[in-house]
Formats: sequence, C-alpha cells, structure tokens
Amino acid sequence: MVEERDTKTLVRKFVPRVFKAIFLVFLTSLPLHFLSAFMEPLQSFSFGYVPLTNIFTLVFIILLVLDVFTSGTIYQYVFGVARALVVMLFFIYVLNGGVVALAIPLGGATVNVMVDLRVILAMIVLICLLGMSKNVVQAIDFVSGKVETEEL
Repeated sequence: MVEERDTKTLVRKFVPRVFKAIFLVFLTSLPLHFLSAFMEPLQSFSFGYVPLTNIFTLVFIILLVLDVFTSGTIYQYVFGVARALVVMLFFIYVLNGGVVALAIPLGGATVNVMVDLRVILAMIVLICLLGMSKNVVQAIDFVSGKVETEEL
C-alpha cells in the first residue's frame, strides 16, 4: 500500500515535468532548426556553422531537459549556469573572438571581408554572465531557504 502511494506521487510529479520538457524542447528546437536551415545556403562561403548549430541545439536541449527534470532541487541552478556557460562559449567560438573574416570568391578575384563584432560579442558575454550570476544567487537563496525551513 505504501509503495503504491509512492508510485502515485512519483507519477504525479514526473508526468507534468515530462510534458513541460516536451513543450519546451518543441519551442526551443523550432527557432534553432530555422536558424540551421537559414545558414545552409551560406555554406558556400565556408562558414561551417551548420554543424555547430546542430551541436549547440543538442547540448542546449539536453541542458534544458535536465533543468526541467531537476526543478525544485539545487541541480536546477547548476544546469542553468552550465547552459549560460555553453551559450557564452558557443558565441565566443563562432564569432572567432569578435573578428569575423571571410574570403568571398567573385569571378577570378577574391574579396576579403573582415567584420569587427567585439562590441556585440561583449554584450552577449555580459548577458550570459548575468544569467550565470542570477542562477548562483538563486542557488544561494534556495539553500538558505532550505536551512531556514529545517531550523523551524
């Protein structure tokens, strides 16, 4: 009888998380899929970003699902920090540290284009650092809330 109640409470907690994870994966994968499809025609310029967007999508979705399944625990914030770190490192790698250089062949000549995106990259990195710090502060709040309830 006790095992039956434990199974029911486990199912009650687990099933909504599964549906929430499926919904969030669907909402997250659509824009990233369209981004990957948008980048496909640009492969002729040898960007090489399509495999990177697919890997980024996979890692981001795995961390998102882990975040949903661990909600209500301290691990939720650990995965939130990891997700922000992955996004930050992805943009640093893809934008080549903020300076993007392209060699575009036009007829018999090659045009070299260099774009300085360091300011935009700095803004993205600062937003990611803000997300990481938000998760750390929430983790501290979560742990202090657990300690307060244990003392009562």
